[in-house]
Amino acid sequence: FRLNATVTAVSAGKVRFTTGNGEEEVTAETVLLSVGRHPFFTGFGLETLSPVVEKGRLQVDRSGRTSVPGVYAAGDVNGRSMLAHTAYREAEVCVGQILGEDEEVNYETIPAVIYTDPEVASVGETALSAAEKGLEVEEHTISMRYSGRYLAEHEGGDGICKLVLAREDRRLLGVHLITEYASELIYGAGLMIDRKMTTEEMGKVIFPHPTMGEIIKEAVFNIE
Repeated sequence: FRLNATVTAVSAGKVRFTTGNGEEEVTAETVLLSVGRHPFFTGFGLETLSPVVEKGRLQVDRSGRTSVPGVYAAGDVNGRSMLAHTAYREAEVCVGQILGEDEEVNYETIPAVIYTDPEVASVGETALSAAEKGLEVEEHTISMRYSGRYLAEHEGGDGICKLVLAREDRRLLGVHLITEYASELIYGAGLMIDRKMTTEEMGKVIFPHPTMGEIIKEAVFNIE
């Protein structure tokens, strides 16, 4: 990983970027650029209904409703969160709405994972996204070495756990992890956000020891 890096040039087998230490270059057999996907919803008759399209995606509310009564959209086609687990939840909510249940998707608690080694996982707000919403937050970052299991398995490793808290009441708004097993930990953080837990409440959660998951509690205990 090269954190806090900005790519300045890409050529055959080479990527040039800048960090706080200046300009660097890495070479590789293949350079893979992953920049996302585009919704596809033309060519099968949907356009005849004239649903509202916004920024290349079908506009839906949190219940999956499009602008056309009785028409719902789940998955990549609505462009809200192009993840398989998001699509599953959106489909559940859409079917529930069709059956008369009043449900919504809580997009603020959907986790995202980058399956690298180590893994990167995130759920909820970042400081930047919170600021865009006018939320006052504070960030607290702790080394994964505060986890006994991490320390035992990764001598010299230095993954991180970052908490984003509401400044007013220290309610959990976001969690960001760089560590092995991050994909297995992040759902619990999403549940804490969904339950609007404060650091006081999080500190009372009992985690098994030694586990990676303890890092959440350790991060809370290290907040001044």
